[in-house]
Amino acid sequence: MKRVYNLRVAGQDYRLRLTLGGQKRLKERFSEETLQTVLTAAEDSECMAALLGEALNWEGSGNPITDGEAFYDLLVDCGYAGQAAFGGLAFDIAACSGLISEGQARTLKKALAEAVDRAFQQAEQGLPQGGEPEADAHPMTAAG
Repeated sequence: MKRVYNLRVAGQDYRLRLTLGGQKRLKERFSEETLQTVLTAAEDSECMAALLGEALNWEGSGNPITDGEAFYDLLVDCGYAGQAAFGGLAFDIAACSGLISEGQARTLKKALAEAVDRAFQQAEQGLPQGGEPEADAHPMTAAG
């Protein structure tokens, strides 16, 4: 039995797995190690769509949708939103595909969620009651 990340979306089952062939295609497309593409996918829709496309397309997957962009849109329609949700999915795919361990995926998901929460807390603290930034407010930088 192949290791896959099972996900039920809109009443359909999807089996996601990033095969070695998929990893090689991502490495070639983005000119970086596949793990870097996985880490970037939370904030880069092109990387996420490519990752999903590769994870949906493997021999015997039986997935009803195999296009990464179409699957991304379906996830959004079903309630996925934000870097933490999409990053978490990318990390789960990486773990079931042998790129990282399940423990590492949990650690990455926790760190990403905390960074996103911190960024929003900082943004809220920088806004006065009316919701407009103060004239001397500094632009928000990525938490990491």
